[in-house]
Amino acid sequence: MTEHASRFIRLETPHYLLRTLEPADATASWGDWLTDPAAAQNLNARPVRMSIEAIRDYVEKFDRATAHLLGIFVKDTNALIGIRSIYVDWKRREFLVNVLVGESEARNKGARGETRTVMYRYFFEELGLDAARCSVVSTNAPMLAVMTRNGWRHEHISRKPNANGEGTVELHHFRLTRDAWRQKEHES
Repeated sequence: MTEHASRFIRLETPHYLLRTLEPADATASWGDWLTDPAAAQNLNARPVRMSIEAIRDYVEKFDRATAHLLGIFVKDTNALIGIRSIYVDWKRREFLVNVLVGESEARNKGARGETRTVMYRYFFEELGLDAARCSVVSTNAPMLAVMTRNGWRHEHISRKPNANGEGTVELHHFRLTRDAWRQKEHES
């Protein structure tokens, strides 16, 4: 399989299944995730309810080669509680990662951390990518602390228009190399 080939990803952890999303995975509950003001603010998104059709259209935009949308499912119930979007830059051998645990009752219960390990292992070791990138809004102090704790290197700060139309937001940009990830994994 070439690096640009379309892939269906399925990764398991003790409590979660992380897999490529299909349009049929769209749920009304997922459509409500961005109505949570805190979630919308952390993503610099407008608080909006998405229709099932809009979610299906969103899922269709991911080509599974350079853009992956992975669902975080609870193994015991098969409930979709979050998503990870990953954008691969094959030329630079890097990937940009975003995560949202959308179901409020599932937050801070380990889904993000538990699926993080298998996701990085797949993109670093299976696909052979050299680094991951992400950005975090400056108001998301808990996530900024997670980045530092997990070995991400702060690269720079940028500003972009606030999705709510009021001023700008500050984004902290981070990079995690495969070697830094491996070192953190061995420390765990």
